[in-house]
Amino acid sequence: MVNMKKVVYLIALLVLAISVSGCSVKKVQDLSNAEKFSKEFGITKDNPFVYTGIDTIFNAFNSTGLIFFANSDYEGSIKASEYITKVSKKVGVNRIYYYNPKKLEEKNPKKYKKLKKILNDDIKLPGLYAIKDGKIISRNTCFSDEKELSEEYLTKKKIKSIESNYSKVLKYEECSECR
Repeated sequence: MVNMKKVVYLIALLVLAISVSGCSVKKVQDLSNAEKFSKEFGITKDNPFVYTGIDTIFNAFNSTGLIFFANSDYEGSIKASEYITKVSKKVGVNRIYYYNPKKLEEKNPKKYKKLKKILNDDIKLPGLYAIKDGKIISRNTCFSDEKELSEEYLTKKKIKSIESNYSKVLKYEECSECR
């Protein structure tokens, strides 16, 4: 009988602990875009990224906006998101649409094909695009090559150049050095 009381007591404690701890946990759907992006990419919550769907992306390619194509599974995308966040604060940009086209490729091949056509069959991750009046003004696919992630590559001079190029894209300026 003593063992049964201990079991009931332990179950009651467990239920109490679960119910108390569950009250303070934020659900994923309650997180802001910046908080979701921060969790997914491991960067600051003070970032400009807004999750969006492919139809919004298609609409942006017919108007004006900044789009960041990336995948948090790629180290280059994480690195790019850090630099873009830093530079966006300096230039006053607080909204960049974020979309992961890899999911689209799996779920909707027709729309993926349409996106590839818009981007001239050149979808590189990560990629930051500035679209103005329906035209790609500038893009930067820095960190899409693994060699760009090495410490030897990322000298102070190179970092300054990367930040300068991201700044040009974020300001909707043409960037001959961007690729």
